[in-house]
Amino acid sequence: MKDTRSLASLCSGLLLYGACWALAWLLADIRLPADLFPHAFLGRGSFGALLSEASAIALLLFVIALAWGYFTVRSPKLGKRPTTAWCLTGLGLAWFAWLLAGVFKLSESELAGEQSIGVLLLSATQPPLWGLLNTLALLLGVVVAGGLAGKHYRMIGGGQGRTIKASYARRREKSANTSSSSDTRGVDDSAWVATRPMSELPEAA
Repeated sequence: MKDTRSLASLCSGLLLYGACWALAWLLADIRLPADLFPHAFLGRGSFGALLSEASAIALLLFVIALAWGYFTVRSPKLGKRPTTAWCLTGLGLAWFAWLLAGVFKLSESELAGEQSIGVLLLSATQPPLWGLLNTLALLLGVVVAGGLAGKHYRMIGGGQGRTIKASYARRREKSANTSSSSDTRGVDDSAWVATRPMSELPEAA
């Protein structure tokens, strides 16, 4: 059961990155109205405008990762530890695969040297990072979800508190079994003495 949950969390991390990457790609192609970015403050196409658009997409991905990660790492059964590490592993593997694909694609592109640093770092459609803020938002969302799931796990008696309770329960059970065994032995001895014939009873001194 534990291996099944771990594998499911790993696959969920892979799927989370893929789904959010596709969503970020679609949102990055949407051109927001120019009046949302006054030229007096940002300028259309400037680094500030690019950062604002990337931050808005990253915030949405953070909320998705938070909800997705919480329902992934939290076990529906009581007493099961969250599988946050496995979900983060799947997320990291997916990011690494996309990074390698981005590096390969960037090496073949003739326009690689013409892109600005801001575009390469923040744009969800530009390799090799595919939007650095998006990746950080996904990681932060899963980490926060794991923290919430861990807090819920400790509240229901998991972890150290659950171990202490189980230890006390075993001690009480062992003590009860010991006392019960002693009482049974005493009853059996007295009954054996009462049923012995007079000739076998020890003579009084």
